[in-house]
Amino acid sequence: MHSIIENIGLQFGPGAAWLLTSTMIFLRFAIPASLVFLLVYKWKRKEWFAWKIQQRFPKSSQIRQEITYSLLTSLLFGGMALGVFFLRKMGYGQLYFEVAEYGWVYWFLSLAFLIVAHDTYFYWMHRLMHHPKLYRRFHLVHHKSTNPTPYTSFSFHPLESVLEFAIIPVLTLILPVHAAVFFLFTLWSILFNVLGHTGYEISPSGFTRHRLFKWLNTPTHHNMHHHHARFNYGLYFNFWDRVMGTNHPDYDQYFESVVERAGKKPNVPLRQQTTKAAAVIVLLLCSSVAFGQMTLNDIKQGRYGTPEYRTQQVDSLMRVGLPLRADQISKVHDINLRYSKRVEDEVVKSDASDWTKYRRLSKIQDAKDKELKTILNATQFEKYATKRDELFWKGIQDFFF
Repeated sequence: MHSIIENIGLQFGPGAAWLLTSTMIFLRFAIPASLVFLLVYKWKRKEWFAWKIQQRFPKSSQIRQEITYSLLTSLLFGGMALGVFFLRKMGYGQLYFEVAEYGWVYWFLSLAFLIVAHDTYFYWMHRLMHHPKLYRRFHLVHHKSTNPTPYTSFSFHPLESVLEFAIIPVLTLILPVHAAVFFLFTLWSILFNVLGHTGYEISPSGFTRHRLFKWLNTPTHHNMHHHHARFNYGLYFNFWDRVMGTNHPDYDQYFESVVERAGKKPNVPLRQQTTKAAAVIVLLLCSSVAFGQMTLNDIKQGRYGTPEYRTQQVDSLMRVGLPLRADQISKVHDINLRYSKRVEDEVVKSDASDWTKYRRLSKIQDAKDKELKTILNATQFEKYATKRDELFWKGIQDFFF
């Protein structure tokens, strides 16, 4: 990859090489962050809510701000990463590309050293950034995300981005670092940051008191830092916080309360059924589109029923569950029947791919919701949406777990 970047730089100039490097860095962050976000904030939003450290979801405005700053951070990281290559070209850096120059033992030791050195650097740099004058000037940007998401992990003020990355060019000036070690270290940093900012706790009970695992930080540890700010400064390890007494005094207790709350939910293993998954999800979405028009058994047995039959089911559910006023019944019936027929024609009978069906269902659902909002009051619509989502997620759990 270094030769590709160098060739682009030689043929098209440093600007093109910088853009390529920045794009690679952004994608390496954005892809895992987006996959995690879609899993826990969209697909499993309700199912895994008990694992949510702060029992609320951030506003969409926060997420948009995080993505904007992440793009800027990637540009700055890309420029500084390219600087490491330029330093080597000028004879100042010690970045190397042949493992045989120093051997495999050094290769692994240098990777471990980079991780430990960066953790130490981050702790003290992080504490410095919490000085009132520095905090207000740039670290506040990162702390605007009091309820962090995976996208928070790259959401920095430009000056903080420079400080975050500064240790890397310095280390490559004084320490021989293989290009693959450089790559793996930055990948480790990104993935650990995404995990720490998910807002969900995945560690088991007793993790923070275990004689070995207690030295690793947990998502709860960093989440508490975003929520309380004056504690929990560490990045990868819990060494410096323990030595310097900067762990939040309630860290262990709070961690256990989160794990205990999550433990009250069924422990759901992630088993994939790849040959059926996409089709089943689409069919389950069909059932959610019309507020429970099809039961799970109907889906499994292939008995979809007619649009009129499904409309009769949902009419009955909505009359009792919301409940509907007399002047609403016929209007809601017309909407249910019309959209049941659309689902029948555009999804159930369609030969389109599963993902095309999914997109169609999403559009149908949005259109139906807009019409129902004009008929139902706010309380009724909230009950409708809650029940619809509940049926969908129950269907997913029943089928897969």
